[in-house]
Amino acid sequence: MTMQTVGIKALKTNPSALSKAFDSSDKVLITRRGEPIGIAAPFDEQLLDLGFLRWIAIRSFQAGDLSLGQVARVFGKSKQEMMPLLSTLGVAIADYDLDEDLETLHLLEGH
Repeated sequence: MTMQTVGIKALKTNPSALSKAFDSSDKVLITRRGEPIGIAAPFDEQLLDLGFLRWIAIRSFQAGDLSLGQVARVFGKSKQEMMPLLSTLGVAIADYDLDEDLETLHLLEGH
């Protein structure tokens, strides 16, 4: 099976183009002006088994929508086990702004 391609303009004017593309392909490349911008795939258990749920959990953690404990549960790990894994994946474990904290300390010293 070959991957079908659907332009973003076609999706805006005819959203059913995506479901029609799934009729002949198990994945669809979405393009803008001929450049790839995403891939669509039918949602099924196999997609979850291959790691999509974990990918979504990591992205949600990065966005601040999931806590460390929540993303760890998705992976079946403790928080302590999850931290090195996130670090290996290049995901920041804490959103920490040193300059902001130093400014706060400076303001506190002045009072």
